[in-house]
Amino acid sequence: MSEEQEKKLNEPENGEESVAEPSSALSSGEEKDGAPEKQVDVAKRKRGNRWGFILTIVIFICVVIVLWELGDVVQGHDTATFADLLAGMNGWYLLAAFGVIAFVMICDVLKYILLNRTFGCSVGILRAAKLGLTGKYYECITPTATGGQPMQILYLHSQGVSGGKSSSVVMMKYTVQMLAAAIVGAVVMGVWGYTLSVIGDMAISRTIYIAGWVGFSVNACAPVFVTIIIFCPKFLKWLVYWLLVFLRKIHIVKKFEARKARIYKGIDDFAVCSQFIFKHPLKFLQLLGLCLVEPVALCVIPYFVFMSLCGDAIPGVASVFFTIAALTTFSTYAAVYIPTPGNSGAVEMVFMLAFASISGDVLFWVVLVWRFITFYIYIVMGIGMNLYDLTRGIIKSRREKAAALAENAANAESGGEAEEKEERAEEEPGESGEEK
Repeated sequence: MSEEQEKKLNEPENGEESVAEPSSALSSGEEKDGAPEKQVDVAKRKRGNRWGFILTIVIFICVVIVLWELGDVVQGHDTATFADLLAGMNGWYLLAAFGVIAFVMICDVLKYILLNRTFGCSVGILRAAKLGLTGKYYECITPTATGGQPMQILYLHSQGVSGGKSSSVVMMKYTVQMLAAAIVGAVVMGVWGYTLSVIGDMAISRTIYIAGWVGFSVNACAPVFVTIIIFCPKFLKWLVYWLLVFLRKIHIVKKFEARKARIYKGIDDFAVCSQFIFKHPLKFLQLLGLCLVEPVALCVIPYFVFMSLCGDAIPGVASVFFTIAALTTFSTYAAVYIPTPGNSGAVEMVFMLAFASISGDVLFWVVLVWRFITFYIYIVMGIGMNLYDLTRGIIKSRREKAAALAENAANAESGGEAEEKEERAEEEPGESGEEK
């Protein structure tokens, strides 16, 4: 580690260090000439997110139609109506499911507060909540959930957080979250994988089992890659260098040195800030504990949904909770290959095939309610957040225009009075001369 990195690691944690470069939304290593290019990239990303939102709505409508037809076929055209669903539903379990997802959101806010304070950034509860919701919303509307982290970094930039710190906060949360998901997934799939035998069709059971483990292995690569960034930055720089050399030879990268310096600086900043949090094991354990809440909750929520819609006992299943947790985990990982926003369509169909034998005539409603609580609720809340920001921006713009018009009118009035005074001052000497 260089002397400069050692100095950064030894910087004071709280209080003494304020948010770096609050006057700029760009990182310290970026030139001012790159600002227009960055603004163009941001505009392109926002346009892409709008199309992603439209695509998500279209996919949701298609998924609901397909799920209704598929559930009706699987259940032998005996799907419960909405009135039948309400008549046999236990509302307390459903309320508990919403309570669990609310607790997940609270823990998400606490994660960002903890990380921002660790890196010396002042972020309040409301900003941390908006940061978390921004990530979830854009994860849900972009293919393969790739839009959440970039939009969170942009939001932190808009709040005056430097490039290295904003990327470190977001990527550290992502890394530890993936680690927590891998821990819970490995335990549930390894210990209770045998419960997939409740699936009636053996071919479907084996397919979900194998696809689930393959998907789990793919997702587990992310924490490994970020660990390389944190602890082996020189090795990563070596890989980046030869990759840029190759891209330059095929005429994809033109500004080789500038691009290399920019990437190297990003790696250094991220490695330094990330190692800083690992120098505080207690805070790392706190973050890991908060991140473990979400994967555990994603196993608990479908259990409450089943208890609400299917009753307290599911025939033919001994350990109901662990069976539902294992089926949910395998179904989720088995659909990670589908590049639709939030794996929409694929995860619902795999879930439906996995739970068809134990959910009775409410299979469609179980899948729909479960997916809404764990996925679509973030889209609804994100739309509300964007509408609030849009309305607030319009009101602020109108107030600024009204204030500008009032200021111009006042200036014009004061200017007119000044001209009248000058005219009077010019007339007074003439009048006094005539009197003489």
